[in-house]
Amino acid sequence: MTWLNRGFVRAISMLLMLALVILTTPMAQAKPITADRVHTRIVKAGLGNWVGVELQNGTAFAGRLVSIDDQSFGLQLHNDPQITPVLYSDVVDLRAGISRKGFWTLTIVGFGGVAAAAAVGFYEVHKHDQPPTLPSQPTQPVFPY
Repeated sequence: MTWLNRGFVRAISMLLMLALVILTTPMAQAKPITADRVHTRIVKAGLGNWVGVELQNGTAFAGRLVSIDDQSFGLQLHNDPQITPVLYSDVVDLRAGISRKGFWTLTIVGFGGVAAAAAVGFYEVHKHDQPPTLPSQPTQPVFPY
């Protein structure tokens, strides 16, 4: 009878793993980004900030924003003095970094976590009135035969 129980448990665990794999795979493709949205996000990022872009031809690179126009923006790539112009309509994906709201949220959560860990540590250290005492003589031989 135990082999039946083991088989049932294995079948249930396999079904759960299959369900997790199916549920974590994306069901839909990402919505394409429009030129207006790219322009808005570039302006919001501002000059001097780093952005990463992927173009329609598959090229992906990151650089510092040095110019923003109505139809394009200019990037200065790492260790390259030339300015690379990029049209808003050519951008497929844009990575402009974390927003200010996201940065401050992560900062506050981080400080909160550190404060909670410090409070728990303080409580654990000071929850006893007196420190534990060690026995003066070992009750058993230190090195048994």
